Amino acid sequence: MTFFECVKMAFMSMKTNKMRSFLTMLGIIIGISSVITITSIGSTIKKTVSSSILGTGLNIVEVHLNYRNYTANSPKPTDNDKISDEMLNGLIEKYPDDFQLIKSTYLYELESVNDDNENIFTSVSGINPGHMSFNAKTILKGRNITHRDLSEQKNVAIVSEVFEKQYCGSESIIGKTISLNGMYNFKVTVIGVYKDRTTMKDYENGETVSSELFIPYSLALRMKGQSNIKANYARIQYSPDKDPDKMHRQIKDYFDNLYKNNENFTILTYNYLDDMKFITVTIDMIAAAFALIAAISLVVGGVGVMNIMLVSVVERTSEIGIRKALGAKTSDIKKQFITEAVIICSTGGIIGIILGLVESYFIGYIAKIVLNQVAADVADYIHITVNPSIAAIIISVVVAVLTGVIFGSSPAKRAAKMNPIDALRFE
Repeated sequence: MTFFECVKMAFMSMKTNKMRSFLTMLGIIIGISSVITITSIGSTIKKTVSSSILGTGLNIVEVHLNYRNYTANSPKPTDNDKISDEMLNGLIEKYPDDFQLIKSTYLYELESVNDDNENIFTSVSGINPGHMSFNAKTILKGRNITHRDLSEQKNVAIVSEVFEKQYCGSESIIGKTISLNGMYNFKVTVIGVYKDRTTMKDYENGETVSSELFIPYSLALRMKGQSNIKANYARIQYSPDKDPDKMHRQIKDYFDNLYKNNENFTILTYNYLDDMKFITVTIDMIAAAFALIAAISLVVGGVGVMNIMLVSVVERTSEIGIRKALGAKTSDIKKQFITEAVIICSTGGIIGIILGLVESYFIGYIAKIVLNQVAADVADYIHITVNPSIAAIIISVVVAVLTGVIFGSSPAKRAAKMNPIDALRFE
């Protein structure tokens, strides 16, 4: 008997006993679907956490001035020891496609007067390009401040969507020059508008609101009469598509080289995403534990398969006797019943995988709706993307087949060992 003949007979047997076959598969279906759903939820949570953290700008390495060997007589750091803008700019120039700085300096509160002489309250801060993503601010239109804006100290600005509505109504503010009246009187050209959902809600409710206006960090320093700021620490953001470990290593090597001749101080580096590794490992462990618990139902399903196959052997005793009398080998009988058990488990496994994927996407859809209803303020920064585990799907198929082989072997052996004469006498 060929393998394809065994498969054909298995499907014929399932067709003859549809309800019994379905109930036999039920344990496998529930077990596999539970495993797929749980592993998919785990992968989705990990993917969501990862993308949300990167989306909020936490792909950052923080550098700190630190003593090499601290003692009670250790000298305090001087300006020559501290981290300067010149050092940080040197890093950016060395790796222009990899890094950007996260620095800001507060300038002042002001009233900006529009064409209708209506006072618009805002505050002005000088920022680096990395400030927006680090503070989870999304550019709605126009562009962010660039390194060229910094190097040329351009009179440009990014305003909030609230400021745009207050200043221009329904018109676009991009490209318009506005006059800022405060401690420093100057004009800037608006190059971008960022999303400010919380302030927008207050504004739409008729409340008096104040938003933030951002200008290049270098321009703010020039207006304050400062040039090269020195500090004990700085934040450096790297491109989210880069390898975090590699970026961390480049920064560390750069500062180690700068401070190699400094007898008292060195630089310590800390990667924000190191915390995320702990989070993702924890999520994986929890998902694995729940998947293992769900997999227990596969054992129950396997026992059900074995039980039904034993019943099937008894019901088909006469058939087995006739086939043996006509020359069927012991291996043929064994192969037939193992194949039938494998087909039942594999069919249940496929249905379970499909059901698990449907459940995963449905749960993801519900999660998005709940997030928008319960936490609308952060919904824009949390991107729930259902991420089914391919490994879990492949393993589920293999487990379904193995379940059929393992739990179908005992009934198959029992059928194969039957004496044809006794089998033919069976009623």
